[in-house]
Amino acid sequence: MSAHRFRLTSLILVEERLREAIYFARALRRKSNADIVSYHLNAFLAAARSVTFILQKEMSRVQGFDSWWSDRQQELSRDSAARFFLKLRNFSQKEGRVSLVGTRDPKPGGSHWVFRFAGNSDKVPRELIHRDVDDCCIEHVAKLAALVLKCCERFPYHVSAWRALTPDGIQELGLSIHDICVAAGLPKEWAHADGGPPKEVVLRILRESIDDLDFRFLRRLANGRREGRTADAIPSDLGEDLLQRMVSHLEGPSRTLNMAEVAGELVLTMRQQCEKNE
Repeated sequence: MSAHRFRLTSLILVEERLREAIYFARALRRKSNADIVSYHLNAFLAAARSVTFILQKEMSRVQGFDSWWSDRQQELSRDSAARFFLKLRNFSQKEGRVSLVGTRDPKPGGSHWVFRFAGNSDKVPRELIHRDVDDCCIEHVAKLAALVLKCCERFPYHVSAWRALTPDGIQELGLSIHDICVAAGLPKEWAHADGGPPKEVVLRILRESIDDLDFRFLRRLANGRREGRTADAIPSDLGEDLLQRMVSHLEGPSRTLNMAEVAGELVLTMRQQCEKNE
């Protein structure tokens, strides 16, 4: 391999996009203004979509990746929730605002709002319907992180320049210490066993200047761990009933929301509940 063509691949930028996506997904939980929720959701959709874009770009020259990625694409195409998020991103980028419904906790002093997907061109898949938007987004990030980890398992020395610059890494990648020294701008004599430090020392020096992937973060993300909700973040029975009715109207045959009908249904339900308790 000639030195001028020498290049290590890394998924550091993919990790950055995952961090960006999970930031906006978690931020959705703390917002009560519908406009701000929309802004954060658009940012989340863009960051989440770029994960696979950058993954493909970084790994495009790696032997065996195209075949591996083709299999992963087939898996994603069978995942209705993943398809839904892909279409949401395309809609938000090219057409307009993603449709949500939300309600504020009616308890005295309640300030937390809960939002759900409803009323978009594609129906909300069964796995996501009647679930809070931030929950759905966090679960989607978990799937993306799991996908990245699978790539790391399949191509361990291509996803991380830090891993590549190990004795096992350069052997697996077919690199020579000469290629590495020339590409890194190290003294030429370091490339010769009799004129420079041992190979392991050269590699360690190079690794000290390179950030490795945070595999602990990726595994935690893939597990979908999240903080528990406070009592104020859980909608009351009335708020939950209202949300479910709004979603059901928008996702039902008519695909429209008539708040007068929803209010009438709620009043009737509350009256029946009061009569039952008497």
